[in-house]
Amino acid sequence: KAALPGMRRGGGGGPRCIALMSSQAGQVGIYGYTAYSASKFALRGLGEALQQEVINDNIHVSLIFPPDTETPGLAKESKRRPEVTSKIAGSSAGMKADDVAERALSGIKSGSFIVSCNFEGLMLAIATAGLSPQRSCLMAFVEVVGAGFMRFVGLCFQWGWYGTIEKCQEKKSKCDRFLK
Repeated sequence: KAALPGMRRGGGGGPRCIALMSSQAGQVGIYGYTAYSASKFALRGLGEALQQEVINDNIHVSLIFPPDTETPGLAKESKRRPEVTSKIAGSSAGMKADDVAERALSGIKSGSFIVSCNFEGLMLAIATAGLSPQRSCLMAFVEVVGAGFMRFVGLCFQWGWYGTIEKCQEKKSKCDRFLK
């Protein structure tokens, strides 16, 4: 909010950008990440509304959706999170922080609203495009044509995740009965 007046005044002639760092857990809810997913999903609403408010000032908003990123924080979290969360999160390959930064910067420079960092992220972007802005005619075409197929793929992943949740719960229940 404090930087926006200066950005609106411009300078330098080119477009300015606001980048919001979300997560693939901001595109699809993940077991064990209830609060985290909710906060990352909220960034999408913020980004979509903000983009409408600043587009006439030649300011572009980029919403970045990285997967699990190899950082000391993720290493700690991976030891604490439930087994089922790790199994579901494993559906998307993790990335090195430098690679995420490179993809994010590339997306910001290109003026993309949705910035995916890996193949799974691109598939999620197509599946969850909804009413988000799209500056690329080619990508808009891919989103429209691929939406139905990606819905099917997404359902297959969801069915697998729910199966994993059930198996982990059964395993936990057996262990709990044994300990009683």
